[in-house]
Amino acid sequence: MSKKLPKLVFITAALALMALGLAACGAAGEPAGEPKTVIIGSTDEISSLDFADAYAIHDWELFRNVNVGLMGLAPGTGEVVPGTAVDWPEVSDDGLTYTFTIEDGWKYPDGSDLVAEDYVRGVNRALTLEGDVSGLVVTYVDSVEAPDDNTVVFNLTGEYGYFPMVVTGAAYFPIPEGVFPEGELEKFPSTLSGVGAWQIVEYNVEEQTVFERNPEYKDGFSDTAPERVIVRYFEDPAQMALAVEEGEIDIAWRILGLSEAFRLGEVDGLTAYNAGGGGIRYLVPNHSMEPFDDPNVRKAVAQLIDRDEIIDRALQGLADPLYSMVPPGFLGANEAFLDVYGASADVEAAEAFLAASGYSADNPVEFDLWYPPDHYGAHAAEIFQILEEQLEATDYIEVTLQSQEWGTYVGALVGGEYPIGYLGWFYDFPDPSNYIEPFAQTDASPFMGIFYSNEEMDAYLADGAASADPGEREGIYDDAQMLYAEDVVTIPLSTEVEYAVYREETISDISGALSPALVFNYEEIVMK
Repeated sequence: MSKKLPKLVFITAALALMALGLAACGAAGEPAGEPKTVIIGSTDEISSLDFADAYAIHDWELFRNVNVGLMGLAPGTGEVVPGTAVDWPEVSDDGLTYTFTIEDGWKYPDGSDLVAEDYVRGVNRALTLEGDVSGLVVTYVDSVEAPDDNTVVFNLTGEYGYFPMVVTGAAYFPIPEGVFPEGELEKFPSTLSGVGAWQIVEYNVEEQTVFERNPEYKDGFSDTAPERVIVRYFEDPAQMALAVEEGEIDIAWRILGLSEAFRLGEVDGLTAYNAGGGGIRYLVPNHSMEPFDDPNVRKAVAQLIDRDEIIDRALQGLADPLYSMVPPGFLGANEAFLDVYGASADVEAAEAFLAASGYSADNPVEFDLWYPPDHYGAHAAEIFQILEEQLEATDYIEVTLQSQEWGTYVGALVGGEYPIGYLGWFYDFPDPSNYIEPFAQTDASPFMGIFYSNEEMDAYLADGAASADPGEREGIYDDAQMLYAEDVVTIPLSTEVEYAVYREETISDISGALSPALVFNYEEIVMK
């Protein structure tokens, strides 16, 4: 990795040697007395391990293995179910108060009991410390309280019928007293635990994260479950693919990429598992930075993109074009960008937009287009070469491609330092609002580095959140998506599935562990 993140936690020499030995033994089995260990490869990075700060799929994967929210997602599915709560919450008549009751028996690794105040503490940190994830709390929660050890009461800022889905997010996880400082974020704590199946006992942000079982885990472990899990970090998908081929790791996971997954699926002894789901990919223009503060420039870019060409050339046809930020299958999903800008590039229309803002072949608009070279798979560079060709089909545009490793890139893009960049998105909770609100809601958009503001859009989103009528909500989100396309808030490009490849000599099955919601429950891995 080109950037060295702070090494606040170091793997000891003994642990590093042990991990290498575990990797080397592979099919030969575990040495006598050693815990059953699964090694999972990832090209992701740890951005933060503070529940009130972290806002990345990988960080949330780690969190969901060490902790449990009041509501959660059922293993192997995207179904919202009670987590530590006894049942779904009680809702007040005005829709502004949600009361959850915690089930008895949830404990931390040291044997202490989960209490309602732990949830209050976690939510209040997210409300006050302005971490990257705070938008998922301050948008919805006015206050939270614990009238007793088993009751958590949320007072909301407005009517949100989907609030039980919201609390599945990591910002709503419990934090016992003394683990994190009260008045500041701590991105890299020495260890991390909760009431979930696992505890992080060692980690190095550039090398690996080591999990051991929570001995007090309420739901227990099967005889085929791992006893230790190591997540090992790789520079790029090619290195990770080689590692699973050679038996250095047991599972190659995010983000392996479609081409590597299909290649490895043909190798004897390896199984490529389609997790389904996946995420969407899109361009993020910064509405507060030149030249994308000009809607004509945003519309011109949208007019020049041919999604089918990108998918055919860079993704071997293994993705679907996306014409709205709300993907197919969600309530109210449409193809607004197709309706407004068409399926193929229209150079004449793009030049008309640019000419209206004073640009021409002699005075082209110039900008840097940023992307992370490895984070979204080995095909990212090819995608951007194609995008450069498409945008420079007119002499009115000059593009300079820029790349940066993920740990630096994501903070800069979300922080509004780039004029335009590339991101993936997977819902925080399964509702169409979560594909629009984080980007188009006035109070939330600066959080995403977009800085978009439109009162009409705010009204659509408020109405969609407050309504409990599916038919009414469908119409509201249809209108919101059309406005989204006309304003070019972001530019949706494609949907992609995610694959994991595992070694058959050590792993029997991961279908119950890995869901379309991209939640990987390590305790559900079936070992041989």
